[in-house]
Amino acid sequence: MYGVQKLKRVGQILGILSKHGFEEIISRTNLDRIIPDSFLLWNTRTRRIFEEDFNIRVRLAIEELGPTFIKLGQLLSNRADIIPDDLRRELVKLQDEVPAESVNLSEKLEQSLGIDVTAHFAELDDKPIAAASIAQVYRATLRDGSSVIIKMRRSGITEMVHADLDFLLDLVKLLRSKYEIIQKINLYEIVQSFANSLLNELSFTNELNNIERFRRNFTGNSAVYVPKTFREFSNDELLCMEFVAGIKINDLQGLKVYGFQSHVVLQNCLDLYLEQVLLHGFFHADPHPGNVFVNAQGQIVFIDFGAMGFMIPRDRDVIEGMVINFLMHDAKDLIRNLKKLAVVHDIEDQRQLERDAYEIFQMIEENALDDIDISVMLRKLNKILQYNSILLPDFVYLLLRGVSILEGTGRQLHADLNIPESITPFAKKIAQEKTSASHIKKMLLEKSKFVKEILTEVPEDLIMLLEKTKSDKLTLNHKIQDFDRMQLIFHRIGNKFLLSILAMTFGVGASILAHGRVGYLLWGMPILSWLGFTMSFILSGILIIYLVRSK
Repeated sequence: MYGVQKLKRVGQILGILSKHGFEEIISRTNLDRIIPDSFLLWNTRTRRIFEEDFNIRVRLAIEELGPTFIKLGQLLSNRADIIPDDLRRELVKLQDEVPAESVNLSEKLEQSLGIDVTAHFAELDDKPIAAASIAQVYRATLRDGSSVIIKMRRSGITEMVHADLDFLLDLVKLLRSKYEIIQKINLYEIVQSFANSLLNELSFTNELNNIERFRRNFTGNSAVYVPKTFREFSNDELLCMEFVAGIKINDLQGLKVYGFQSHVVLQNCLDLYLEQVLLHGFFHADPHPGNVFVNAQGQIVFIDFGAMGFMIPRDRDVIEGMVINFLMHDAKDLIRNLKKLAVVHDIEDQRQLERDAYEIFQMIEENALDDIDISVMLRKLNKILQYNSILLPDFVYLLLRGVSILEGTGRQLHADLNIPESITPFAKKIAQEKTSASHIKKMLLEKSKFVKEILTEVPEDLIMLLEKTKSDKLTLNHKIQDFDRMQLIFHRIGNKFLLSILAMTFGVGASILAHGRVGYLLWGMPILSWLGFTMSFILSGILIIYLVRSK
């Protein structure tokens, strides 16, 4: 059944792309000059073909394709290094402008939660206040007076997303097999990372757990406010959480009305993001202005916790080290940490990599945010990763996406911001904690546990090895790479050697028989000699053919 659904969805995708592509061809012609104005006024769809901009058509096609492609469009809207600015500005609208789905909210809550809605909710607004690609959001009031929002997953979205992701991954696999550049930029791994992130967003139980973990991480931090959650009114397709009033972080006019300075708000947001990454190893992967607010108290409010990045402690330590290396302009140590972090790498020229790192250091150090061409920097970074075949873990791509989004917000709030200066205080704090007595004590304890394990396990392994050696039960298992190919090569060499021996044997035997004149003679030479020379000639010919074919 799923295969039928997948084929059906692929047909829909190709149909939508074909439709918008055909209309684009028409729009670039001069046919509108010969079409009567009365017809264009009457037929609004035809008029739209000639009036609407190409970039608008791309956005409309993406919206029609559905949530997976909308999310992909949102990702591309933050990648100035990949797409033109005019298209990127149009794709930014995908964050807010998504058509709403008509739903009876009361019926949906009763069916999904198995409750009497009137017993728990004082008010329910059937008109959504926001419509996103995965879900739409409604306002409601509980019986105790709490103002809440209800996030509802769109119907049929799970099956559609799975089919779309299969289509994208199959397409990238096909491209990877045909084009070497696709392999070099690790496009499949990037799309796989996008797929994993999107599948996590489909589960609202996962998002609820993310919110509660995020709240625990920032307990006692007054600079951030995390909305309350209501588990009793939540499940995998519904999420009920506190409604928090506020303004978007990039709303300059709204910040002035509240009396907040934009550069202070930006610094607070950067500090909170650094804390998420460097201290907690659990960070918001989609901090665009639609997901980051400022409330009346000046606190930063993050919403939409579906896409989150996660790091294990070892990876977090490496990232911390790389931030300090970046601020200290220590290219050698930065590369050493990069190797630790990479899943695979093939660095052919380390000195060139160091020079590339210093070039990026200077570019950021000597310019304010408004003077830095982020597209040039990202292209350079991508080129470095591709040239050295560096494949990074999934969370790094989520982190780069988050940083890229914050960079765009930073340009709007404080164009004179100097990135190294803004993150130095927090990095110093991290460095001080790394050199503190408590951290050193903790590190020594971890190392001592590791040494203890080695001292405990190694003697046992040595004793076992000696016992097997003593009793002649020691066996060595090894694997030779490309063994099948080597076996084939040896087989062919053996065949050629055997042919050489046989040809020589028949030739020598025939010569001996010819001198002895044994048996019946033909033209003065024994028949057996003629047979031997013939066989030697045939085998020699076969051997020559073998040698020519094998070059």
